[in-house]
Amino acid sequence: MLASTLIFGALGYAWADEEDTSTNTIAYWKFGATAPVVESISGVGVLDLATNLGQGMSNGTASTMGIPASVDNLEAVGSVTSFPTDVPPSSMFSGGFSAGSASWDSGIDGPGGAEIFADPTVSGNDWIPKNFTEEVFFKTDTTNDPTLGTVKQTLIWNHQTSAYGELQLNESAAYNTNDIGSLLFWSWNVVTFPTVRITAAQNGGHRFDDGQWHYVACRWNYSTLTMDMLVVNQDGSTAETSSYLGAPLNPGNPAGGNFIVANDEGGGTPFLGKINQIRFSQASLPASKLLANVTSCVNPVFANSPTTNTVNVGAALNLSPAYQPVTVTGGPLQLQWQLNGLNVAGQTNLNLSVYPVTLANSGSYTLVATTPCGGISATSAPMVVIGEPVVTLARWGFNFTEANTFPQATVDDLTPAYLNAYDLITFNNSPNVSGIGGNGEIPLTNSVPPTTMFINGNNAGTNAFDSGYLAGNDGVVFYPAGPDVFDFQTSFSLELFFRTYGDQSAGGTMELVCQGTDGGNTFRYGVNVNQAGPGALTFNINNYSVAATGNSYEDFNNPAVQSVVLTNANYADGNWHYVLAQYDSIGNTISLHVANSDNSGTNATVLLPVGYGPLPNYFEGNLFVGRYRYPWGDDNRNFMGAIDEVQVSAGLVTPSLGQLGYLPAPPTITGISITGGTVTITFKGAPAASGSTYSVVSSAAANGSFATTAATVTSLGGGNFQATLTASGSAKFYRIKQ
Repeated sequence: MLASTLIFGALGYAWADEEDTSTNTIAYWKFGATAPVVESISGVGVLDLATNLGQGMSNGTASTMGIPASVDNLEAVGSVTSFPTDVPPSSMFSGGFSAGSASWDSGIDGPGGAEIFADPTVSGNDWIPKNFTEEVFFKTDTTNDPTLGTVKQTLIWNHQTSAYGELQLNESAAYNTNDIGSLLFWSWNVVTFPTVRITAAQNGGHRFDDGQWHYVACRWNYSTLTMDMLVVNQDGSTAETSSYLGAPLNPGNPAGGNFIVANDEGGGTPFLGKINQIRFSQASLPASKLLANVTSCVNPVFANSPTTNTVNVGAALNLSPAYQPVTVTGGPLQLQWQLNGLNVAGQTNLNLSVYPVTLANSGSYTLVATTPCGGISATSAPMVVIGEPVVTLARWGFNFTEANTFPQATVDDLTPAYLNAYDLITFNNSPNVSGIGGNGEIPLTNSVPPTTMFINGNNAGTNAFDSGYLAGNDGVVFYPAGPDVFDFQTSFSLELFFRTYGDQSAGGTMELVCQGTDGGNTFRYGVNVNQAGPGALTFNINNYSVAATGNSYEDFNNPAVQSVVLTNANYADGNWHYVLAQYDSIGNTISLHVANSDNSGTNATVLLPVGYGPLPNYFEGNLFVGRYRYPWGDDNRNFMGAIDEVQVSAGLVTPSLGQLGYLPAPPTITGISITGGTVTITFKGAPAASGSTYSVVSSAAANGSFATTAATVTSLGGGNFQATLTASGSAKFYRIKQ
């Protein structure tokens, strides 16, 4: 053993300038020659140039053979004699590393039966760390050979009988032309065989079997569950791609599994080319620590898992993958969202924002991040979006009543998709002046909302429901239970127009719509006036998570009821108002929007408690309009006024998805120009507003103090306006004030 020790000492001194002192390096082999090594069956192999102590010899026997614990020499079996002076150019290496004077031509030696490998019974279990980086410089003996271009070749097989990190060329090229000249890094994570592939097209159109030198680093990061492959080509170009696994790699059997160079575990896919050096590290190394010169052009890394997201049509869609930012040279990352593999116009930020969502926005979204140096890119895991459609179930216009379908007086459902399907009926003992219906009439009034309060070509028709007529009588206008089509479990929208008869702010709670009322002992959702205060507007919703006590089914002291309230104005003031109440089961919110006959309006949204929805599958009885309970003497909450154009929809309606009424929005400037000494500003506003509704304010700074500026504002029709004013002679910032 003394002679062997002296040989290793001498060789170690001769190769000292090629040592790798990194504490993460398990083994570093330069294939310029073979040398005597004790652990090899043939007595020769490739020296390990790593110098860190205790680099993974826990199960090995090399230390008992007189080999230091910092050495993982490769074994060479068969004729390993071909070492040409063809080496990678020095420009491919980072500081401190070089190609040496020769490379091993496995294309000459390998097919004849030669083999180079590390035996884990000698080297220990160091080929299965949690994180690793495999690096190799290689060059094929042929250039884009039409026959060999379809033959699978193996550069690294780690490890035999239990795959943990394989690197192959032309892996499936025999039947997939996209694989000709490609590199594949693959492994095993118990569930499947995850892969990271760089095709010739992704490598700038250059194949990896082109007879040029290439460097490849295969990295596995246990913390981010990400496989990554980076290549540097002889011409200095780079390519990189990553894959998020969602589960860790299987480390295999610590007691077995050779680390094989230039062939697979069965010896059937030899690499036909030159290998200059290989390094294996127990870390997912950053670019600055790699053998090759990658000029900090590092691949971005996504860490998100595949997801499925349901979003309401008409709502907002926001997506953002878990992302691990990197520092790159040459400028910022270029980001591009794709839907079903096609670029989404204008979506070039880390966050995807779409509003309002339509059914066309459904599909599989991915985010592609590309570096400015070499076009290196990474793609996030898919984020599937399912759009929930908006379906208008019923619209009651109250233009006339009839009794053709029921013995009671009836108001027809005007929704085209459900024509006359969900008709409202009445049961009351009020005086039947019109004679329509055997159980009391549905009283009508010709007082209707102005057309200016409507959008999408809608209007109020000729009549509205005179709910105040039922005052003092037992009775209600309702949609009867069975089927309970309005017992929504997911998102829904309620719309209606209402006005009180005079100022009713002191008249106590008055119900506009109430679902679930059946004798007063249940409540699912409702909209009312005056409950939260004089003239206030309230939207309540119940998920039955806590039982109500007494008669507090809709009241604020029912712990299961959540409310959104508007108290900014008196909505029982005798004027017409339009209200849109919505439950968003996906966003877990309830919202209340209101517009007034003078084109003013407001809105409010409440985030519901975690776990509040979706609503339970209970059948809760009737939908009442203008009343809370049937008996007059039993908390009737009768609405003292008129109600018109009640519309109920599954999903979240928007102006582009069947919304009835106009909801005011802040005016939006659409253009500005200066001609001579006159400034002309065009903007969008309320369709029914006059020019006097708006004024112009200005400031010398964007974030300065804005003051009213003399201007003439005129309506151009259709909600378009124009403001003209005299130029001040200096830079000004303008805003439109309503």
